[in-house]
Amino acid sequence: MKLTCLSKGNGVHYPPCHMLELCGFRLLLECPVDLSAIDVFNPITAVGQIDPLGFICAEPWYKAAKNLHLWNVSLIDVVLISTPAGLLGLPFLTRNPKFSAKIYATEATMKIGRLMMDDLVSMHAEYVQFYGHGNTAFPQWMGWDELERLPLKLREAAIGENAGELGCWLPLYSAAEIDVCMDKIQALKYAEEACYSCTIVLKAFSSGLEIGSSNWKINAPRRNLVYISNSIFESSQALGFDYGSLQGADLVLFSDMTSVNDIEEDFCHIGCSTSNVDNDEKDWISVNTSASG
Repeated sequence: MKLTCLSKGNGVHYPPCHMLELCGFRLLLECPVDLSAIDVFNPITAVGQIDPLGFICAEPWYKAAKNLHLWNVSLIDVVLISTPAGLLGLPFLTRNPKFSAKIYATEATMKIGRLMMDDLVSMHAEYVQFYGHGNTAFPQWMGWDELERLPLKLREAAIGENAGELGCWLPLYSAAEIDVCMDKIQALKYAEEACYSCTIVLKAFSSGLEIGSSNWKINAPRRNLVYISNSIFESSQALGFDYGSLQGADLVLFSDMTSVNDIEEDFCHIGCSTSNVDNDEKDWISVNTSASG
């Protein structure tokens, strides 16, 4: 078993993203978009009110999970989506003709995620109406001269601290590509089993975060895992955290848990460096945010 952090995330609206290699299969855990990075683009409502020299004045691109673009999408076998926010980057993968992975999410997560993607496309259309369509191959704002004139904080948001995140930016998907993406997802009810390749059994359980949000039980021939995503132990907005998902697990991968009922708080986020797990003892794998993403 091997666990690799692709992105440490930044809160409920940008969940962590990991690649889990298990029994010869690669499982992608979440596929989010860093919506906070759109701050580098000049807000349309602020045109004429904010100094445009401090922002990128162009059709926006969108920042996918860090390091996900370094993976060959044809090698991904399964994608598990736990929350609507974890769904927003999925059309970037499904529009790639080499992508053939099986995708699982609850029906509520699919519906809410679809609404969020539709809103994103509508918002983007306003930018296009104002700025026009940019160069879809290599926009002018990606040039170093343009990036260097940005304030430090915005430049770091665009390219990362070590200028290694420029490849994360992608042109937004279309409404038609959202349709294609949604058709590829298999909807599951809580505790409903899905068997992948007659080897791995997957089940979704309530995480208590929001309607349809889930944790995942992953049963493999030699290892029973539970992947705990953003979770709240006491929730007034959704079905509570399902502790039954932990039964029978000999390894738990956990991220972003809180015991208070406020999803707007800054939770403890978990990232991880590549980790190998070879023993058969019961383990909790806590993935520290200080680890390299």
